[in-house]
Amino acid sequence: MPSRPFDPQWMTDAPELVAYLEDLCEEMTLAEVRLRKRKSTAQPSFDAAIKAIVLDLYRAHESHPDLEVSIPSGTTTLQAMSKSRYGAAFISARTFQDALGILINQGLVIISTPYWHDPMGKTSRVARHRASVMLLTALLGAGSSVALLRRHSASEGIVLKDDKKKKIEYGDIQIANDARDRLQIINTTLRNHWADIALPDNELIKHKAAISGECEEEASQSFDFAARTVHRVFNNDDWEQGGRFYGAWWISIPSKLRPLILIDGKRTVEVDYAGLHAAMLYAIDGKTIPADPYEKCYSRWGGRQARRVVKLAFNALLNSRSRTQINPIEGFSENLMGMSWKEFLLYVGSCFPEFEDHFGTGVGLRLQYKDSMLAEAVMLKFAAQDHPCLPIHDSFIVHHDLLDDLTNAMQEAFEAEFGAVGEVSYQIGDGERVNITGQLVEVDVDELLNPTGYQGRLHDFWDNQEHLQS
Repeated sequence: MPSRPFDPQWMTDAPELVAYLEDLCEEMTLAEVRLRKRKSTAQPSFDAAIKAIVLDLYRAHESHPDLEVSIPSGTTTLQAMSKSRYGAAFISARTFQDALGILINQGLVIISTPYWHDPMGKTSRVARHRASVMLLTALLGAGSSVALLRRHSASEGIVLKDDKKKKIEYGDIQIANDARDRLQIINTTLRNHWADIALPDNELIKHKAAISGECEEEASQSFDFAARTVHRVFNNDDWEQGGRFYGAWWISIPSKLRPLILIDGKRTVEVDYAGLHAAMLYAIDGKTIPADPYEKCYSRWGGRQARRVVKLAFNALLNSRSRTQINPIEGFSENLMGMSWKEFLLYVGSCFPEFEDHFGTGVGLRLQYKDSMLAEAVMLKFAAQDHPCLPIHDSFIVHHDLLDDLTNAMQEAFEAEFGAVGEVSYQIGDGERVNITGQLVEVDVDELLNPTGYQGRLHDFWDNQEHLQS
């Protein structure tokens, strides 16, 4: 079963859903069996916990019907969450335990995989949960939709990790404060628009079924359409390593589906930097940037798949601190390449003798910081015009009419940073493309009045936006 950690940072402004959650909190309070009434000062924490658990489990179900959510219930863990900048201040161990307990007791939340304690401390597992049919039915009756959910704007968007990829706390640091302010501008624009994918529900279900395994991040599940804002992750306890943008659903979907992405129901275009990290190194060294830096390496095979594998291997050589301890990348095949993984790495390295001193040094994370600053500059430019710009590390997706604007913004950002012009390429999306057949099309009036699937989500989003602005 696919699973991910609990994320307490979700809320809704939709009147019907807000009313349902308020009634549910009152109902759960009355259902409790207590020797003493809860203190009035603790009731808001209990209510907030009920809402957070319900909304996150609903969001999980909508992104994947079998997705389990690991919700902690241990006092020590909950206390740490309440104090962490990555947690939620409303969490109080006792009231959160009460909230989760009564939801389970009333049949609204199911423990789908029980807690497991490993005495050796190696394979311990937090209990995993799912929303029950009873809860999902009630939410449906309250007019729920993922389009009505959004992350709290105050949730931490600047994440610092150590060399073990664990989140670490940090203090009042100016670089983080400035990055957070700029991130708020970007996320405000993303939050005010709706990105979706032009696939009917029956096709979407097939792609969801292919998802399996654990997800380390709370907000990086494919097809989690509510997750439409981003956060930045810095690595190795260093504010100049990493810094890339994560968390939005479009970042983690299969690349073959990206042409189907819609923004506000309109077709999109994706523009990417050609061989970004290689281009950066050429620019830093004052050398001419090839139109496609990887071509000399993959031309013996040709094709997009070979280029992708060469690109990933090249980046792995830059990211790793050891040239001999790099695991095979996803998509590599000895049959495709005609050589072993070790031989392939040596071959890719030999294609770039000019970068020999960079391989195996871990410089890739510092290049990621530079490309994250390019991404930030591009997105801020679009946010200033209230145009959503969806980041995917070295590429961006915008409304198809903004192709020239995006191309210019990306090249200007690269030139401002490196004093050279970076090459870009683009792909026009296929979503909602109209094919003229000359044949009459039967109109489904009910579908027009009560849209479903991606059109229904867009309808729900705009209805809620009108409510917020009225």
